[in-house]
Amino acid sequence: VLAPRIVLDRDPQAHLRGLKTIPAVERTADPCIECGFCEPTCPSNDLTTTPRQRIVLRREMLRQADGSPVEQRLLEAYGYDAVDTCAGDSTCKLACPVGIDTGALMKDFRHARHSPREERIAALTARHFRAVEGAARLAVGAADRMGDGLLERVTGFARKAVRPDLVPEWLPEIPGAAPRRLPRTHRPAAVAVYYPACVNRIFGNPDGTPGPSLPEAVVAVSARAGRPVWIPEDVAGTCCATIWHSKGYEAGNEVMANRIVEAAWGWTAGGRLPLVVDASSCTLGIAHEVVPHLTEDNRALHAELTVLDSLVWAADELLPRLEARRRVDSAVVHPTCSMRHLGDTGQLTAVAEFCAEEVVVPVDAGCCAFAGDRGMLHPELTASATAREAAEVTARPFDAHLSANRMCEIGMDRATGRRYVSALLALERATRP
Repeated sequence: VLAPRIVLDRDPQAHLRGLKTIPAVERTADPCIECGFCEPTCPSNDLTTTPRQRIVLRREMLRQADGSPVEQRLLEAYGYDAVDTCAGDSTCKLACPVGIDTGALMKDFRHARHSPREERIAALTARHFRAVEGAARLAVGAADRMGDGLLERVTGFARKAVRPDLVPEWLPEIPGAAPRRLPRTHRPAAVAVYYPACVNRIFGNPDGTPGPSLPEAVVAVSARAGRPVWIPEDVAGTCCATIWHSKGYEAGNEVMANRIVEAAWGWTAGGRLPLVVDASSCTLGIAHEVVPHLTEDNRALHAELTVLDSLVWAADELLPRLEARRRVDSAVVHPTCSMRHLGDTGQLTAVAEFCAEEVVVPVDAGCCAFAGDRGMLHPELTASATAREAAEVTARPFDAHLSANRMCEIGMDRATGRRYVSALLALERATRP
């Protein structure tokens, strides 16, 4: 009647009985109290696991006896359910009360998978990235002529033969190649250094999109506002290092992180000019993510740099000096996860409002989980992550679909069947004489 051992209990240690154990796992995850605040932000929430579940599963592995059937099954499932399907966007860190970055933890696990040979190959790719970049642009151009059906069959076969997490799947939404040459610019007149991200040096505009390429648009609209920019002649072969960082290739990450900082310091005359980057994930990479991987000397150089996302450059420097000559009726925007980390989602909206009478930010806008090439490795991740946002976008027509990261735009193209482009392309068109 009095609920023995529940309401009334003679055991003096009753308050300690039945407590859940919290075994120490990785230092990054140990502070987790399993509150679940991270779960709504996670792109894989509806597909596999959430950040909380990734940590809970690690703890359960530690609770199990070595070699137990439960431990074995957990280990077998963890690779795909936790590591492979993590977008690595780290928006979980923004939602976590104690700032746990489960995305960074999954990248550490990816690194732990790599053999010494794979690390050496990744580092070699970074050292010779100029040739890799050129080859990638040629391959994309050739692929554009070969047709989607053949390429889907070829990559599908390769994925089965090698490993789905290593070989990307060809998607029809992948655009053609970018122009081989970047726009000509004049250094003495420039008020900023413009760094076209490697993704925008490899991939061009979506098929059938008229008008200039993104680098041409940024150069044109900056000059139009009286704030000319300069593109260094030796940008080929440099990168923000996110390619290696997101996959957990530490040696390649260190090579490229130090290369881009040394180059940027020289381009900007020791930090006297700002460095404007035209892809939000690359801005985040150069501004923040490269820092732990720099030498002591290069960390000092990095501290002198001013790295600006192209949205911030446009909103703060260009809009006050431009006139909107033509505006579309409506635009929907996709704020990327990198924008959330950088805190410049408002600048995306500001640029869009300059170009359109009505601007909509979807209520369910979140990380698209395309994550560089992860959406090509695991298309089901992007499909799941974008489902709610895509339903909202496709519920009505829009005249423009805007973002500021080429790979995220490809992911949203695939999710919605609509054509997403950089807000800077829309700005150039809106202000064109």
